[in-house]
Amino acid sequence: VGVMGPWTCDPLLAQALPEVASRLAVTRLNRDPRLNKGYWWDAVVLTEACQTPQAVTGLLNAERYATGLVGPLNPATCGAAGLLATAWNKPLVSWACLGDVEGLDTLVTPMPEPAGVLHVILRFFRWAHVAVLSAPQDLWREVGQGLAQDLRARGLPVTVVTAVGIQEDEAREALRRVQKADGVRVVVMCMHSVLLGGEEQRVLLEKAEDMGLADGTYVFIPYDALTYPLPYRRVPYPVLANNTKLRRAYDAVLTITIDSPDVTFHEALRQAKEAYEIPAHINPTQV
Repeated sequence: VGVMGPWTCDPLLAQALPEVASRLAVTRLNRDPRLNKGYWWDAVVLTEACQTPQAVTGLLNAERYATGLVGPLNPATCGAAGLLATAWNKPLVSWACLGDVEGLDTLVTPMPEPAGVLHVILRFFRWAHVAVLSAPQDLWREVGQGLAQDLRARGLPVTVVTAVGIQEDEAREALRRVQKADGVRVVVMCMHSVLLGGEEQRVLLEKAEDMGLADGTYVFIPYDALTYPLPYRRVPYPVLANNTKLRRAYDAVLTITIDSPDVTFHEALRQAKEAYEIPAHINPTQV
């Protein structure tokens, strides 16, 4: 199985440790005859380029050594990767593809589509008008633009789509655009969560607090938490404890994430370390 992702594009993606995760997955798969069906599984990490136009080039030789693919993380490459997988008759398992991609007969969606979940939440609260703010990297720009198109296709007006870097002036300008737009109620943040160290989101939320936008006028929703189980039960996040302004701004944040009722991500990683399934030096809170 080839595991795709732009793992080297920023420090947070590097902390995902795809080699360790892949090795853990295939080790458990190979020792469970109910799942492996007599086959021997292995995984290889395929590196996506950080720039969208080159992101699928790492796949070109995958036909020879991968019988299935997990990824890509960049939704803009789903079409090209899906066509290759279809031509090779190999399954492409991706949670990042946005919208209906026609002609991709081997595309497998392993979890509820994040945009669909977000649409259900917005419809429940009757929040129609949406702004989408993304980090400036290609991956997040493509996520933001794809999400906006998907929500528009579902009948929601998305009036602001813009990128935000780590400069306060950029955050201020983006939030002013949100203020000027008519009737925006929800701001979807397509960037790394501040709870995991995302600087763009920290700057954006702090500036929202400065501008008085975190008083309940707007609801800020982090998109990335829709794609993984963000630990939330009895979990201290130092970034909130050590930053009063951010903690006040975070009152305006609505986090929608995958529930993991039996064991949290940190607990599962700790158990794997105690069972010597992953290297002992790995700190679960830093992954």
